[in-house]
Amino acid sequence: MGMPQLELLAQRNTRGIENNSRNHPFQANFETLNMQRGLDSQLELSRPLLLQMMILMATAPPPKFSLPLIDKKSRGKHSFQSKYVFFSNKPYPKFDPLTPNLHFSYDTVLTPASPAQAKEKKITDWNTKIYEVCEMGNIHKAIELLYMSPKTEIESRTYCSILQLSAELKSLQDGKKVHSFICSSGISIDSILGSKLVFMYVTCGDLREGRLIFDKIRNEKVFLWNLLMNGYAKIGDFKESVYLFREMLDFGVEVNSHTVSCILKCFAALGSVKEGKWVHGFLLKLGFGSYNAVINSLIAFYLKIRRVDVARKLFDELSDRDVISWNSMISGYVANGFSEKGVELFKKMLFLGVDVDLATMVSILQACANCGDVSLGRAVHGSGVKANLHWKTTFCNTLLDMYAKCGVLDGAIRVFDLMGVRTVVTWTSLIAAYAREGLSDEAIRSFHEMDREGVSPDIFTITTVLHACACNGSLENGKDVHNFIRENDMRSNIFVCNALMDMYAKCGSMEDANSVFLEMPVKDIISWNTMIGGYSKNSLPNEALSLFGDMVLEMKPDGTTLACILPACASLASLDRGKEQIT
Repeated sequence: MGMPQLELLAQRNTRGIENNSRNHPFQANFETLNMQRGLDSQLELSRPLLLQMMILMATAPPPKFSLPLIDKKSRGKHSFQSKYVFFSNKPYPKFDPLTPNLHFSYDTVLTPASPAQAKEKKITDWNTKIYEVCEMGNIHKAIELLYMSPKTEIESRTYCSILQLSAELKSLQDGKKVHSFICSSGISIDSILGSKLVFMYVTCGDLREGRLIFDKIRNEKVFLWNLLMNGYAKIGDFKESVYLFREMLDFGVEVNSHTVSCILKCFAALGSVKEGKWVHGFLLKLGFGSYNAVINSLIAFYLKIRRVDVARKLFDELSDRDVISWNSMISGYVANGFSEKGVELFKKMLFLGVDVDLATMVSILQACANCGDVSLGRAVHGSGVKANLHWKTTFCNTLLDMYAKCGVLDGAIRVFDLMGVRTVVTWTSLIAAYAREGLSDEAIRSFHEMDREGVSPDIFTITTVLHACACNGSLENGKDVHNFIRENDMRSNIFVCNALMDMYAKCGSMEDANSVFLEMPVKDIISWNTMIGGYSKNSLPNEALSLFGDMVLEMKPDGTTLACILPACASLASLDRGKEQIT
């Protein structure tokens, strides 16, 4: 094939490619390349023809790449990074085909990102990865990524994300790791990061460490003050909560309804009547008088200090009562010895269609136990089963106690047998039920069975089983319990010691009772009365009178003391001594 024929063929193919490129630019590029390879295999193209072909290739629009959308969770799995700029759907800049640099049109595609941009993207990648892992709740992976990342590249919000997750999972160990990493990085703990650290420590139960950080970053965020106050209140350190409240006021922090509710609970627990009344006036001045949570706390406060009339007035004036309002009033009636009024209020609650909850059921069962109203107790039992509360340990324990106090022992045993989880309260209630019915042997047997099942007795269990031994006159079983008390270092508890002396005295072993009495670090009036009464009942009047003389030197006798000492005087036919004791 001669040169003219080749030039004619090239022109024809070029025109065909040019037309095709308008419709299928991506395909035209490959056809151009294939044609060029075919011609190269036959002859060496002339320079003008080569120039014409290159111009056509340069003017053809570049191919467009479309990337599939990937959701946030799977982005880490499918994404890829490059130091070059990605292709986009934006048109290329205008290109002059006569420019001496034919590759100019590709400069925007292949130009590497600047070092600052690359560093910024790298930092973003570490923070984004850790944040996404925290969103999925994988604390261990988040900690792992944190230790893999350069310390200088982690942002404050990333630390906050891991600390938040540690708090949610109550993982104190992981939270401490993050805190240690922050300290080793030399990062200044500002108000935001410090607040998150305090939140993590308090939520995870480490109040001491949380308080240390709080004292360093103390600010006007009422949330942090409330968090610490509630934390101390939960562990029973009400005085520290009150101290924080006073500091809060001095610091000028604006209190909210949560603050008022918390401090009222603290004053109620401490029996601080004057301070609680001051808070009552303070909250009205702040405009919190219409807040349900605040009024509920106020009702609980007045019930705690036995001002039932004031609590009921607040309850009646509350227009929008919730279940907590009703529960507070019912439980307050029961706790203050007005169980009948609690039952009446419960019936009114049902009549008005207010939904009851577990707390309502527990309070009304306690009322039934105190009133001996087993019929209502059985009705509550049935309602609890329908509401699927019979699997709740608290409900079952109260139900068992209700049947026991109402004298329905078989009902108490049935509840006990059906319980899946038995706590120390469960066993103590059963032991008390047996002791109340005079079945001391069954009570002692249950105590040993409890020990075999690995449930550790508490002070109430010990005093209950000692009472059972005392009623049964079972000295040997009582001594076994005494050995348990020694092994578990419970001898310093005054309630346990008083129960021990009573058991020994009723079993006729005053020598053992006196040994316990002499070892007691602190003695109350019950301790003295138990010993004096024990000596009188065991026909040891001289010892009773002698101990009474010692008692007078330490504390003032009461009516029970006189009831215990007079039989001793009678047995000695000592009228003069009896008159002395009465006067």
